[in-house]
Amino acid sequence: MLKRVGAAAVLIGVSLACLGGCEDVSQPAAAGMLRTKLDATMVAERGSIKFVKGWELGRRVAAERGQPCLVFFTASWCTYCKRMEATTFSDATVAQLASQFVCVMVDADEEPQVCRQLQVKGYPTVELISPAGMSLGRLTGWQAAPVMAQSLRAALERYAVLERGVVTR
Repeated sequence: MLKRVGAAAVLIGVSLACLGGCEDVSQPAAAGMLRTKLDATMVAERGSIKFVKGWELGRRVAAERGQPCLVFFTASWCTYCKRMEATTFSDATVAQLASQFVCVMVDADEEPQVCRQLQVKGYPTVELISPAGMSLGRLTGWQAAPVMAQSLRAALERYAVLERGVVTR
């Protein structure tokens, strides 16, 4: 398991390093960095959470914003994915915590190569990733709201310690 997470973290880091900037015509870039402008075709709402559609776009937005990612690996035929969207992602606490991440939705049917690269074996899978590409946690299978909320809190704490040097209590 640890070996798989390590391999996934390396692949995520490599993918992040390969991402380039994108032109944003709506607002000036911070510190010279161009920002991606998201339109309605690039975003999907599941429960109370807005997800950026697709791995490459989602990782680019997270890198530009300097925020960790909540990557939701799903499939249109996945019963438990739909259940998680209707229950867990509709929970107010989960939605509030998720707002501190760039939420990315990867459809297994549309991006099977990403799922293979990141060794996603079951659906739903949620991978929590730092802006630098380090894994902050992975959940496989349907998760109840309290479990998801605790996992998001733990990932935010790991992110604060690893990337910002902040000690949380």
